[in-house]
Amino acid sequence: MLINHLVVIHPGAIMDYELMGKLSEADGVSSEEGEVSGLMASFFRKAGLKAEIDNFGNVIAYKSLGKNPLILGAHMDEIGLMVKHIDEKGFIRFIKIGGIDDRTLINQQVTVRTRKGMLAGVIGSKPPHLMKDEERKAAVDAKSLFIDIGAKDAKDAAQMGVEIGNTVTFDTRFRRMGKKTFSGKAMDNRIGCYVLLQLAKGLAPNVVLVGTSQEEVATFGKGAKTASYRLDPRAFIAVDTSIAGDHPEMRPEEAPICLGKGPVLTLVEAGARGNVANKKLVQKVLDCAKKEKILIQVEVIDGGATDAASVYNLKGGIPSIAVCAPTRYIHSTVGVGHEDDVEAHVRLLRRLAREL
Repeated sequence: MLINHLVVIHPGAIMDYELMGKLSEADGVSSEEGEVSGLMASFFRKAGLKAEIDNFGNVIAYKSLGKNPLILGAHMDEIGLMVKHIDEKGFIRFIKIGGIDDRTLINQQVTVRTRKGMLAGVIGSKPPHLMKDEERKAAVDAKSLFIDIGAKDAKDAAQMGVEIGNTVTFDTRFRRMGKKTFSGKAMDNRIGCYVLLQLAKGLAPNVVLVGTSQEEVATFGKGAKTASYRLDPRAFIAVDTSIAGDHPEMRPEEAPICLGKGPVLTLVEAGARGNVANKKLVQKVLDCAKKEKILIQVEVIDGGATDAASVYNLKGGIPSIAVCAPTRYIHSTVGVGHEDDVEAHVRLLRRLAREL
């Protein structure tokens, strides 16, 4: 962790930036969420909740559990890479885990998780000085990139602990930006994980907080489906992030959501191939936002989905909805969030959990 020297707590700050930083910097590529789940389970227990980690890697926490609970679920996993091949010189070829824009990969610092510990690495590529004109103009292809861990050869890489199947995370530090914004890796969805942890305080009976696994690598979720099938909830609320398009090169008609203007209610996911929000839940969210005097943004999205898309059609239909935090640059090596949105997100969901 390199958080303390990067985080400056401004007077009047509401967020626990140290906790947000720990969540952001935790290693948790899909299927390897153990560091995140351990952190969350420990926090839940200290808050007085019962917490367990199920067979699929989900963290399940509650004060008391009865029939048909309400679930609030935030996925813990992040996009990343996985070791596919180690060549004779000790360089690593990889596959992408989750949706990643290849352009963001060049020369990024990364960390390789091995049985022997974490290894520092850099994603290398052919230098521009040696590229032909057509190569410079061509789109970046992850298959042409590799990871340099400083190994002498394949034997040295093996002795360092590198194996096929090792996960690789982006080595991006968590930082404050300005008075109320912050940046770091895995904002999608460690912001949602942070929100769940804040909801642990004063949690209502028969409300379950679930840190879900492998959301980023499924058509429509994995961990959320297994947890919901087991718990048979009366409703499911996906606590996730949404694309904030309030920056250059984006038009309002492409992404109308803005940072600092409140949480986001997602009505339709993946062009209705994913979750279509339950209308009663939509109205309840709007009513709770009004009671809490919270500005709320509304969106329909053609691409992308949340854990709600993996739950709504289980067991004859589970009313589901996604309430998200606006976040810039998701599905890249760094994202940007806003303190006011996170604080409002917590207040809105706390009210919603009490009234559903």
